Amino acid sequence: MKKLFLFIIFSAAVLANSNLVYDIRGASPLVDANMSQFLDNWRTKTVDPIKSGEYQNVIVNADTTKKNIALTFDDAPDENNTYKLLDILKDHQVKGAFFMIGGTMVDANVTVVKRAYREGHLVLNHTLNHPRLSNLDESGVISQLDQAATRIESITGHYPILYRPPYGSINPLVVNALNAHGLTTVLWSLDSLDWTLKDPDAVVDNVVANIRNGDIILMHRNPTSVAALPRVIEKLTEMGYTFLPLDELLGIKPYR
Repeated sequence: MKKLFLFIIFSAAVLANSNLVYDIRGASPLVDANMSQFLDNWRTKTVDPIKSGEYQNVIVNADTTKKNIALTFDDAPDENNTYKLLDILKDHQVKGAFFMIGGTMVDANVTVVKRAYREGHLVLNHTLNHPRLSNLDESGVISQLDQAATRIESITGHYPILYRPPYGSINPLVVNALNAHGLTTVLWSLDSLDWTLKDPDAVVDNVVANIRNGDIILMHRNPTSVAALPRVIEKLTEMGYTFLPLDELLGIKPYR
């Protein structure tokens, strides 16, 4: 009986920990004090309503009891860096999630969208033309996401229901509007800072220093991420982490 009681207590503790909402990490001595303060303020303002339950269906991280993680890339597609990221992921046999901008899915960029989907990566929604959703009214928010999702569906055959707001910019109106339309907001728990750091070594150091179980790693389709990605994958693998597709990590459907 005592062993059963202890097992129940242990199981309850594991379950509670698996549902833990992380604070968002990511830091570097190369980031100036003003930017660091801005990031700290934004992270607190964004995560606190998730932890309190004010924001529903907004994801920061996955199960914190398992050494699984996911790579995500914002702002694709383009005719250069997206291809390079796909080449690296293919070489390392890792699947990523690409949050893509619908408005750039034209001409040659359509080819890389098709390639990403064909090679088993997720092609997800990052709006039509990358506005701050918190500056829009409800109809504007829905229009941005639906137009991008419809364009993705026309290329891949699948309408994504996972989206990432540009700049991580959300508010109650945005969250409630997208929840009402069956979309899930996916943020991140580890910011590689590739968007502000131009030094790939600093990006690698930041990711390695701050990695945790269940992390969703934010990267972008830019030259810094291209240069840092091989070492990020290699070092985290050496540390015992397993890269999973984002939908598998979260245990949710990516498409309608």
